[in-house]
Amino acid sequence: MQITEAWRSNKNWSKYLGRRAKVLAVSLMEVAASEQVAFLPYSYLLLDLDGEKISMMGVASQNFNIGDEVEIVLRKLKKEAQAEVIVYGLKAEKISSLTLDALD
Repeated sequence: MQITEAWRSNKNWSKYLGRRAKVLAVSLMEVAASEQVAFLPYSYLLLDLDGEKISMMGVASQNFNIGDEVEIVLRKLKKEAQAEVIVYGLKAEKISSLTLDALD
C-alpha cells in the first residue's frame, strides 16, 4: 500500500485528531499480535467523545484510568523494519502529560 492510499483509507482521522475524550474502560494488553509486540504492554481504551463511543490504543508507557481526560493524537502504530514505510495512526494521550510536557 502506498502512503497516500493509507491516508485516504483512513478518512475518519480528521474527524477525531486533536479532539478530547474521557476514558470509559481500560484493558491492559500484555499479549499481542506480532505487529504490536514492540509496544507491549499498552492500553486499549473505550472513549466517550461527546457521546460517541470509540476505541483505540493509548500512547505507550502511560497508565490510564477510568475518567481520565485524553486527547487523540497521531503516533506510530508499529515498529517498522528499516526499509518499510512508517505506519501512523490515532492513539489517545493523557491530557495531564501533554500539559506537563508543554511546561518543560
